[in-house]
Amino acid sequence: MPKRSAAFYASRNASLRKARAAKAFPLPNPKALDPLPPNTEPVIREGRQAVAYHIPTSPPSPTQPMLKTTITLPRYSTWTSGLHFHTLHTEYLRLVQGSIFVQLDSSVKILSARAGGEVRIYDDTRAAMEPGLHIKIDKYARHNWGRAKEYLQRGQPGKRRRMAVYPIDIDDDVVVEEWTDPTDIHKPIFFWNLNGVLAAPFPHSSPQRQRLAHAAVGARCWVSFQLCVIFWELDNWPVFVELGYGWPDRLGMLLLKGWVEYLVAFGVLGAASVMGCVLGVRAVRRERTPVRLWEAYRKNGVN
Repeated sequence: MPKRSAAFYASRNASLRKARAAKAFPLPNPKALDPLPPNTEPVIREGRQAVAYHIPTSPPSPTQPMLKTTITLPRYSTWTSGLHFHTLHTEYLRLVQGSIFVQLDSSVKILSARAGGEVRIYDDTRAAMEPGLHIKIDKYARHNWGRAKEYLQRGQPGKRRRMAVYPIDIDDDVVVEEWTDPTDIHKPIFFWNLNGVLAAPFPHSSPQRQRLAHAAVGARCWVSFQLCVIFWELDNWPVFVELGYGWPDRLGMLLLKGWVEYLVAFGVLGAASVMGCVLGVRAVRRERTPVRLWEAYRKNGVN
């Protein structure tokens, strides 16, 4: 029997580890809701961070005065909204199905639709400790949300995990409705253009200065740059430097942490916005936006 090299065994072991990981964590299977929520069309993204967006396609009307985006997260999805805040809108979430975590500033809640509200996961009761499936997110409040089970399984590095008692719907597909006050077209336009950037390849018919910039920074950085331009215009401010852990929680320190995070976000997105103007990169484009939303966007005097 021929002697096998160390490289052979290393490759075989890597393949076995991948197979075990795939068996332990199957790929999520995102699907659109059936029937679709009124006045929406689905956008589906696959992979580990699988998600299905159901995004409004037209502006508010007397019959549809509130524009709700419905987001579904299939089992095993590691998608999260990412820690961010808004300056012009109060945001609302309503849990329709499944269990989610919601981070609001320095606190984290676990909500279960079947339990009817916030639940404790480190005792033997599955009743809601605080009823209610609506979450209000005030302006400037840092927030993030996603599937509860995937969040809990990540745990805290370096800490022993406590035995959790999961809600009975922990493995259900998650369905969450999202809307803002004031109700306007910003949120639907944001989701359409965000997904348009993530899904579409770089158009080689772009102006020369954009092609040169794309070649200089690479595809991944170009996508991130485009997203920053969208974030700046459509009131979505990522927390690039999170200072929420390891700092003293005295009031003065909390205020300082908040201001540092806000200033970094404004600085990064402001710089991206200026560069977007130089390169002719726009946050909202006709080819990424449904016709009626595009017409409403143009009617507001935005080029």
